[in-house]
Amino acid sequence: MKAVSAGTVGAVAGLAGCLGEEDADVDDFDLSSIEEADIDWERHEGEDLTLGFVEHPFVDNFEPLESQFEDLTGMTLSWDVLPESEFRTQRDTDVTTEGGTWDVFMADQVVTQYYESDWLQPLDGYFDDDDLYDEEWYETDDIFEASIEACHAAGTADEWTGLPITVEALTLFYREDLYEEHDLEVPETMNEMLENIETIHENEDMPGVVARGERGYGMNIFILNSYIRSWGGELWEEYPEESGLDSDEAIEAAEFYVDMLQEYGPGDAASYEWSDALATMQQGSAGHFAVDANLFHADLTDPDESPVAEDIGVAEMPVPEGGQFAPNAFTWQISTQQASDNPEAAWLFMLFATSQEVQEWMGEQGAPFLTRASAWETDEYRDHVGEEFADVSMNSLEGAIGDEFDVYYPEWGEEYSTELQAAIDGSQSAEEAMQNAAETAEDIVN
Repeated sequence: MKAVSAGTVGAVAGLAGCLGEEDADVDDFDLSSIEEADIDWERHEGEDLTLGFVEHPFVDNFEPLESQFEDLTGMTLSWDVLPESEFRTQRDTDVTTEGGTWDVFMADQVVTQYYESDWLQPLDGYFDDDDLYDEEWYETDDIFEASIEACHAAGTADEWTGLPITVEALTLFYREDLYEEHDLEVPETMNEMLENIETIHENEDMPGVVARGERGYGMNIFILNSYIRSWGGELWEEYPEESGLDSDEAIEAAEFYVDMLQEYGPGDAASYEWSDALATMQQGSAGHFAVDANLFHADLTDPDESPVAEDIGVAEMPVPEGGQFAPNAFTWQISTQQASDNPEAAWLFMLFATSQEVQEWMGEQGAPFLTRASAWETDEYRDHVGEEFADVSMNSLEGAIGDEFDVYYPEWGEEYSTELQAAIDGSQSAEEAMQNAAETAEDIVN
């Protein structure tokens, strides 16, 4: 991998099913079906593509295939792989100033803001170009609906704003050995989950549960948003006039989440990022990880990383009484910007990186973030990750509902998450937090 920022790829290693070149046999990757697609892959032979990526397991998973793409297209790839906060800062600078440094970059909660500001290049024109797209080969119908929606500016646009490289849905992780010891059953409802959490908390020298408490629009509210929809609420009852954050359903969901962490979580639950919750569960120091991204299953069940790897169970997110199954889903997409000098070349990279062939090959190596249903169904993948994880993940991805990120989501989401953190640390009630968050969201949007 060329031109990678110092200290980056190594920092990703070990997270959620990463591959190293020594672990993956690229000779098993069949390039022939991609070569046979009715696409002019060599149209931009000799060009160099610059890629802006966050530290993420996708980078290591894709690395063995870099030479395959370069052989196919005659292009070369140069990578900037950065820690998440640094990546977001550089991405904002490059895109908002129309610098055009990165031809392809990862997009997340900012996608609607970028799209509405005309900084992203819509992809529909490439889908309509017979020299650059072959639907019979690419098969968009194979992509999970949650990811397709995410790649239309989080469901706010009629145009494609990117193509999906990863998707994750929320699932419940629990300690099977402690369930057996205390004669517990896998919960189907939120109340059943809470009872199991309480039993472990009161009978074991550990928190009954860990979860995201730290503020940040990608932290605590990423989880709470799913609880809100499970209770039947919405982030907006009528956009932009009326926030749904202070609805009865949203307040009840927040009270459940806050009370759960205050009563049965670690003492510093309000400062827990996903990495803290993951590490605590890996160490065998918590009864539940409730709930978080299914892709963490790879870390939790890695015997080199966890002494309780064989004791980790995974289940679908429980449903509250009278509620609905609504696990949150998050998709990292890759996009190109209006200021790029190589948008067509960027499109070819995006097609290759998100193709069935690439996704299925990654799946056969154990990658847990696959965006295509076909990749989850292969025997090789199911043998690798286990039938239970595959079935739970498929059901969760098919039933998932992603957040709709409006233009101002990074701003009001940050304020909302700060209010939630204050409730978790006991500075205010959950009801006060949600009322304040709703008022702030309405003020910012209007």
